[in-house]
Amino acid sequence: MITAEKVYRDIVQMPLKEREKLFLMIARRGFEKDLYTHYEVHDEIGGSPFTVREAADYLGVSETTLKKWIEEGKIKWKRVGKRKVIEQKEIEAFKERQANRG
Repeated sequence: MITAEKVYRDIVQMPLKEREKLFLMIARRGFEKDLYTHYEVHDEIGGSPFTVREAADYLGVSETTLKKWIEEGKIKWKRVGKRKVIEQKEIEAFKERQANRG
């Protein structure tokens, strides 16, 4: 089975010129699209909920603005321990609602 650790060890053992070629290939082919959705980038996380700070960063707003939207009921949240978290699907639904309003 291929693991990240094994691939990393193999890369470290490559001659410098080969490593440069590899990273050039990744840069050219690994990012062929101009814009990736949050889901495409973070799919491996398995839809882990966002903290308020993470959600605000993702939405490009301040934490204060996001907290206001939460208080207004515009974004649904849940409590995990002492923290408010927002599910990824809720953030995507909010973005969609905002896009449809404009």
